[in-house]
Amino acid sequence: MTQAAASSQALRISPIALRQKVAQQLDRHRNGDAYPVMVVRAEPDWPYDPTMQLPGGRQARVLPCVSPLAIWEHLVAERDAEVLVLLTDIPESRLGHGVLSRVFRQRVITVEPWDLVVEAFGAQVPDSALEGESWAGEALLDAMPPNGWPKLASRVLTRDVALRHLASVRLGLRRRGESHDDLDAAALLRWSAEVGSVEAFGLLREGERDGLARWLIEQLGRPARALFALVEAGHGADALPLGLVCDALWSTDTPDALRARGRIDQYLGNLDDDPTVRGFAAAAVQVVAGMLGARDRETRLRGNAVLDRAEELLVQFSARGSASHSSILRVGFVQRIEDAAHALLAGLDGSADSALDKAVAALRAHRLADAEADRILRVRMAQRLVRWLGTQVEPAVSVADGVDRQIAEWGWVDFALNHVWAGEDVHPELQRAFRAIHDRAQRRRRDLDESFANRLAAWATTGPGSDGGLLTIENFLPQVVEPLIRKQRPTLLVVLDGMSAAVAVELADQLSEHWVEYDPLAGAVSGRRRAMVAALPTLTAVSRTSLFAGALRSGRQADETRMFDEGRWGKGACLFHKGPARGGAGEVVSGDLAAAMADQSRLVAVVINTVDDSLAHGREGDEPGWQLSDVGFLRSLLDLARSAGRAVLITSDHGHVLERGGEYVKAPDAASARHRGGPGPSGPGEIELTGPRVVAPNNRIVALWDPMLRYRPSKAGYHGGASLAEVTVPLLAFLLPNVSDVPAGWAPVAGGQPDWWEARPATAAVQTAPAPAAPAPRQRRRPPAQTGEGLFDVPEVTSAAAAAPAAGDGALVEALLDTELFKAQHGLTPRRVDLGKIEAAMRALVEAKGVLPLAVLAQRAGESPVRAAGFVITLQRIFNVDNYAVLSLIDEGRTVRLDLALMREQFGLPGALS
Repeated sequence: MTQAAASSQALRISPIALRQKVAQQLDRHRNGDAYPVMVVRAEPDWPYDPTMQLPGGRQARVLPCVSPLAIWEHLVAERDAEVLVLLTDIPESRLGHGVLSRVFRQRVITVEPWDLVVEAFGAQVPDSALEGESWAGEALLDAMPPNGWPKLASRVLTRDVALRHLASVRLGLRRRGESHDDLDAAALLRWSAEVGSVEAFGLLREGERDGLARWLIEQLGRPARALFALVEAGHGADALPLGLVCDALWSTDTPDALRARGRIDQYLGNLDDDPTVRGFAAAAVQVVAGMLGARDRETRLRGNAVLDRAEELLVQFSARGSASHSSILRVGFVQRIEDAAHALLAGLDGSADSALDKAVAALRAHRLADAEADRILRVRMAQRLVRWLGTQVEPAVSVADGVDRQIAEWGWVDFALNHVWAGEDVHPELQRAFRAIHDRAQRRRRDLDESFANRLAAWATTGPGSDGGLLTIENFLPQVVEPLIRKQRPTLLVVLDGMSAAVAVELADQLSEHWVEYDPLAGAVSGRRRAMVAALPTLTAVSRTSLFAGALRSGRQADETRMFDEGRWGKGACLFHKGPARGGAGEVVSGDLAAAMADQSRLVAVVINTVDDSLAHGREGDEPGWQLSDVGFLRSLLDLARSAGRAVLITSDHGHVLERGGEYVKAPDAASARHRGGPGPSGPGEIELTGPRVVAPNNRIVALWDPMLRYRPSKAGYHGGASLAEVTVPLLAFLLPNVSDVPAGWAPVAGGQPDWWEARPATAAVQTAPAPAAPAPRQRRRPPAQTGEGLFDVPEVTSAAAAAPAAGDGALVEALLDTELFKAQHGLTPRRVDLGKIEAAMRALVEAKGVLPLAVLAQRAGESPVRAAGFVITLQRIFNVDNYAVLSLIDEGRTVRLDLALMREQFGLPGALS
C-alpha cells in the first residue's frame, strides 16, 4: 500500500476526541507506567496546542510523526513527566518490534469512530440507520464540542438524534444561543446569511457535506432543498435575499415576472420545481421579518443587509417592476407609500373613505412597517385628519363649549397636525399630501380659534364667581383638590407647565398602562376628560400663580409657594418647584420630596417645567409628540405615588401653540410673544380682552388668537394668546386599578378618542343614497349668547357611554339573557353573579359598540373596581361557550371587548349570520 493510500485511511481527530480516546485507554489498560508513550493511528497533523490536560491532573503532549524515524526519536529522547501521544498514519506492520516494544500496549492504538461517539453520548450502541451513514462517525468525532456531546438517557444512539446534534454544531446554533431542538428551516436560512458560513460548509469533507445536506433536506423539506441547490450552484450566501425576490416573482404571473423567473431558475442551479421555490420563498420571508423585528441591533442590521442585497438582485434580474406588490421588499414598501399618498389626496377631495382605509391598512401590513414606525404614524395621522375634515364642524357657542371640545376633539386634531407637520423626508407625493392636508386642517382650526376668541372676549368681561359651572384655573383647587383633602385622601398634584390638550392626549394614553383615568367632576353621570380655562393672559406668572392661590393673581415662584402654604390646602401641604424637587448626584428626586410623598397625610404638589422650557429651547421643533420618559422626572414621581397609594392629578397652567412658519408682527408694546398691552384697536389676528378676568394693568390686553402670528423673534412655541390651544388647560385624574375606595363623584373616563380617530367597521345595512356627513361629537347647537349666564353654560355631553341606547340595544340584551344557553351557563358558574350586574354590563358594552375600559364596565355594572378583573373573568365563563372569545380582555387587560357578531351567532340572537 502506498503512503498516500495509507494516509487516506487515517482519521483526522479533534482534541476533544483524542482526549477521550487517550483517557479511555489509560483507564482500561494499566501497564505500570504512569507516563507511557502512546501511538495513535490518525492523520499526523496537529494544529492545536501540543499540551493536553487529562482527567486526574495528568498532562499529555501530542506530537505528529510522519515516519518511523520520527517515532523512534521521540521514544529515545528525554522527556518530562507527561503522557506522550504520537499521531501517525503509518501502519503498525511497518514500525517493527523495536518500536512497538517501547510503546503503550506494544501496539498502535486505532480509533474506532462509533465506539468513541457512542461513549461520548452516554449510549451503548448506534442504531443501524446511523451506522449506515458511513461518513457520520468521523464527522461526529471531528465536531465534538469542548464539553463533549450531551449524555442521553437511551442506550441506543439513533440516527436522527446524532445528526441533529451534528447539524447544530456545524450550523452554529449554540453560538447564537440556540440548541439542537431549535433546528428548523428558519435556523438553516439564518445560518446561510452569516458571513463565511456557506464557505465553511464547503470546507467540510465531501462525505459529510453531502450526507448532512441529504439529512437536512429530509428533515426540513423544500426550504432546505432550495438552499442546498443554491449552495451547489455557488450562490448559497444569497439564499435569503433570493428567497425574498422569489416570493415577489412567484406570486404574480405578469410577462416580466415570468421572464425574470427564467433567469432565476439558472441561478438556482436549474431547480425546476415551483412548489419547492414557493416553500423556500415563504420561509425566507418569515426569517427576514423576524430579523428586522429582532431586539438586538446586530440582527436587525443583518436583516437590512439582506434587503439591500435583494434590491441588487431585482436590478440584476430586471425585475423591480414585478416586485412592487411585495410585502417585505423595499420596492413594495415604496409602492404602498405612494398608494397611501394618492389615497390621502383623493380622500381630501371627497373620495370614499374605504379606499383610503384600504391603502393605509396595506401599508401597515408591510413587513417594514415596524421599522418605519414614524412614517407609518404620520400617514395614519394624515388619514385621521382627512376623516375629521370630512365631518361637519361648527364653531364653539361659548367658552365652555370651546374648552370642552378642545379637550375632547380639537386637541386630538392638534396632536395629529404636529405629526403631519413633521413630514416625509423621501417620497415627494407623500410630502405633497401631508402639506395639503395640514394646510386645510390648519385653516379650519384657525377659523375655530377666531370664533372662540370672540366668545372669550365677551366672557372676560364677567367677574369671577359667575362661571355657571365652568371650571377655571383659579377654582381648580377648591373644586377638585379640596374635597380630596377633606376626605384625607393622599394626593399628588403635578403641574406640567405648558401642557396643551395635544400633549395630554399622549401622556394619558401612556399612563393608562398602569393607571385608570377618572373624571373627578362626574357626579352621577358618565366620566369624561375635563379641562379648565386658563387665566388671562395665558402666562405662567398669571395662570400658574392663580392656580396655587385659588384666586386670580399675578406673581412669581416665591409668591406661589407662599400662597399655597397658607394652610388652606391641609396641614403640611407642600409645593416643590424645579430646583427643590430634583435630587443631587445619584438621585432622581430630592430627599425632601421623597419624604413628603411617603407621608400620606400631606398634599404634595410638584411643578415640572419640561414642556414650557421646550418652547424656548426647541425640543418640539423636530420631534413631534411626547413620551413619558421625555417629561422630566414624572415617571419617578408616579412610581412614588403608586407606592404610597396616592390619587394623581396632572394639569397645567396654560397650553401653547407651536412655531409652524408663522408671521412676525412688529409690536413695540409686546408684553409676550402672544399679547401686548399698549393702546390702539386690535389688528388682524388679534382680539381685545378686557374685564376683571384679565390680570393686567387696567384689566386690558390685546392678544393674538391666530396661531400663525407672533410679536417676538421665532422660537419653538409660544403662549400668552387667545387661541384654544393656549386657553384650554387639560385636567387628568388617575387612580390605581385595584383601588377600592373611589372618591365620591369620581367616575372612570369612558373612552376618549373622537369618533373619527379610528375607522369604523362597515355596517351590514346597504344605503341607497349617500348619508349626510355626521356632525362632530359634543356639538350641541344654540344661538351664541353675548351676555348673561348663557356665556358660561356647559354644553351637554353626548358621549357613547352617556347617550341613550340605540334602538334595539335593550331588546338585544333582553333576548340574550332569555336564551336557554345563557341560563345554563349562568347556572354552571361557581360564583353566581347577580343578574342585574350582568345585564348592566352587557347593556353598557352593546351601547359602546363592544369596547369599554375595564374600570368603566365595572362602574356601569355596579361592581367594585378592585374586583373588576374577576368580574370579567366570570362573565367570560358564561359567554365564552366552547372557548369562543365572545368576551375578551385586550390592551394588556385594560379594556373589555364584546364580539357582537359572535355573540349573536353563539346564542342564536336576531341578526346572526346564517
